[in-house]
Amino acid sequence: MSFLSSPYMSSFVGFDSLFDEIERMSSVKQSTYPAYDIKKLSNNSFIIVLALAGFSSNDLIIEATSSELVVCGNGDKDTQHEYIHKGIAKRAFTKTFRLANNVRVNGAEFKDGLLSIHLYREEPKKETPQKISIKS
Repeated sequence: MSFLSSPYMSSFVGFDSLFDEIERMSSVKQSTYPAYDIKKLSNNSFIIVLALAGFSSNDLIIEATSSELVVCGNGDKDTQHEYIHKGIAKRAFTKTFRLANNVRVNGAEFKDGLLSIHLYREEPKKETPQKISIKS
């Protein structure tokens, strides 16, 4: 991690990985393929919609961990046809979305060339302060 000289940095203990992640994300160039929308349906409900014309549900893989959602699409393997014009891009892709700790995937559906992934935010449990005993 690089040294940041902000006076507020001394207030953050144990956040090194967060600052490393911010630094890493600032240098990543995101691909614009495939096109997607992220909609906020309510305070705790979201949906990611990817435009995947030409794909079938068998061509897609969706994997979720506690911090990432990864959508992969197998590219066009159609070598049997000769195209005069090929305007529908069915190329392989991997799209990664970073998820907050309390965001979970609630399911996915593929209809009319649109892949919809439903997400919800779990309400975190309220933390009660912990008393620390002092040894003398």
